Amino acid sequence: MMFKRLKRQLVQCRRYSSKSANTLYVTTPIFYVNAKPHLGHLYTMLLGDTRSRWENLKPEKDTYFLTGTDEHGLKVQNAAEASDMKPKEFTDMVSMNFKNLAEIMNIKYDRFIRTTDHDHVETVKQFWKLMEEKGYLYKGTHSGWYSISDETFYPESQIEEIEDKQTGKKKKISTETKNEVTFQEEENYFFKLSLFQNRLISYLEKNPSFIHPKSKFDAILKELKETDLGDLSVSRPSYRLSWGIDVPGDSEQKIYVWFDALLNYVTPCGLENVLPSSPSKADTIWPATHVIGKDIARFHCIYWPIFLMAAGIELPERIIIHSHWLCDGFKMSKSLGNVVDPIATLEYYGQDSLRFFLAEHSNIETDCNYSEEAFYLTRERLISKYANLVTRCAAKSFNIRESVEDYAQSSFEDIDRIISAHAVNPNDTSAIISMKNELLTDLARTYDEMDSKMSSFDSMRAVRSWWVCVEKANQLFQLAQPWLYNKAIKSESSEEKRKVLQTIRNYYIFISSETCRIASILISPVIPNLSSQILDRLAVANDRRSFAFLPLGADTSYGESSNKSGYKLPIERVPKRSST
Repeated sequence: MMFKRLKRQLVQCRRYSSKSANTLYVTTPIFYVNAKPHLGHLYTMLLGDTRSRWENLKPEKDTYFLTGTDEHGLKVQNAAEASDMKPKEFTDMVSMNFKNLAEIMNIKYDRFIRTTDHDHVETVKQFWKLMEEKGYLYKGTHSGWYSISDETFYPESQIEEIEDKQTGKKKKISTETKNEVTFQEEENYFFKLSLFQNRLISYLEKNPSFIHPKSKFDAILKELKETDLGDLSVSRPSYRLSWGIDVPGDSEQKIYVWFDALLNYVTPCGLENVLPSSPSKADTIWPATHVIGKDIARFHCIYWPIFLMAAGIELPERIIIHSHWLCDGFKMSKSLGNVVDPIATLEYYGQDSLRFFLAEHSNIETDCNYSEEAFYLTRERLISKYANLVTRCAAKSFNIRESVEDYAQSSFEDIDRIISAHAVNPNDTSAIISMKNELLTDLARTYDEMDSKMSSFDSMRAVRSWWVCVEKANQLFQLAQPWLYNKAIKSESSEEKRKVLQTIRNYYIFISSETCRIASILISPVIPNLSSQILDRLAVANDRRSFAFLPLGADTSYGESSNKSGYKLPIERVPKRSST
């Protein structure tokens, strides 16, 4: 079933003539550079990276993965001033922190975009002029509750008054983000957002999978139906905001940071290539699949689609909204001292250990929970069940290459009867055969199960399906006890019987090594380094590590010298840290 599906995908890919038809364009939000990276930034990167790597393993499937940094705005301007640095100097430094995080976590992006990049600045200016030409921009006076932290105005309905616990004074905050707001009045340019409200509602009703998960889709649609969208302020006065892109033809105004930032997704395509009048529109990587955090859902699910509608640009393929990470059930904060440093964590436990933990404990819909205990136990299980499985079948007393050759020569065709008649281990042969058949069934269906989950960025359930095969292979190895056959073969005087015993032993080693091989290919988007090292140990050729080689026996060329001595686990045990 799995192999047929892979071949069907290959045929379908060949039917398309345009590049976009078989290219998945995945983006993370561009990260704001007013502070150093945290676990949430890494998680978003990892979701995009894992999905991109997964798609790249499919026949003739291409991906384009975009991440980067958002570098304009008042928060950055203030942070630079606080650091006694010029804004560009400050953004160069902090942007490099995000780029370094991507590098040390093996995030394989196609472009790391910065909103200070020349082509992006030009894209923003071109888009502004287009909106001006279409009559969607006008100048007016704006007054309202403004949050410096969120860089946005909030309506009265989204404001509440609270008492500051530190000062005892009352202050206004956003009900959504809990950040402080102050009342401000200024002259701005406005975008006619209200013109598109009904059109966006209609689009969402016709495309219920546009926003995932459904709970987030429902919340956005509910907001649109219950709240009238006012026109959106899309500029700030230059006397207040000096660090930003000038409004074309009006140097006294700077373009609003979100209007600027959202256009980063179009920049790699070239604005002229995604407009409806473009003759090369079909050859671009657009539309994109956006991966974002729940705190920026409004900007991506309301403002961004409307901007695109106004320009006549096709809307994104899908918007994936993930939840946040807690630490031991509490929101991470400096005051609680529970902020998980991703750099320190990966330096102690290793890159792939952190990648695997975040993937396995990910939950798109509800907040995820980091705990040192859970991390440690997850890592231990990865070592004892996955990494150790290849150690068992690659022991000196076995021969993976010989076992694979036996399969290629059809030596295992009547294996159930042979096991039933000649097994030497004391365990029930019917139980062994039953577990073996279950494992074969699981191996054949795991790709489909994981692919379904990966397409929705549900790495937790994808990894859960993967574990079923790995756990069952370990159970089968323990139940079948292939090491007993080595002693039986040596003591057996009949050459014919020795060959039979050798066939049974080699079959168990073949099934174990095949599980290692297939499981390593399947999990490679999550833990690329560890899986690659295990495939190296099995001597699997680099050009045989794609999904085309997932079916049992699809690769019969591996195993040479896999049972040599001196092999060490590519992941070592370490004590649990006392703190994060």
